[in-house]
Amino acid sequence: SGGTLHERSNEAIRYLHTKSGGSFPIIGVGGICSAEDALEKLDAGATLVQVYSGVIYAGPGLVRAINRALIARRKGALRSP
Repeated sequence: SGGTLHERSNEAIRYLHTKSGGSFPIIGVGGICSAEDALEKLDAGATLVQVYSGVIYAGPGLVRAINRALIARRKGALRSP
């Protein structure tokens, strides 16, 4: 569990998203210990992310960090030409 699953989980998400053409929601799990990890899951094709071990080790501030990263990304996307 946790960080040991991070890259394998991303590969599975990418595979499922590509093969399905994004036709169903994918919940990204496994190895989300930072905001960057959550963004990687979303970039791989996840629609949602589930954080479990990361919250145990990093504390509830991890959820705030993920939300802030998503907001920052969204603001950056809105500013792009």
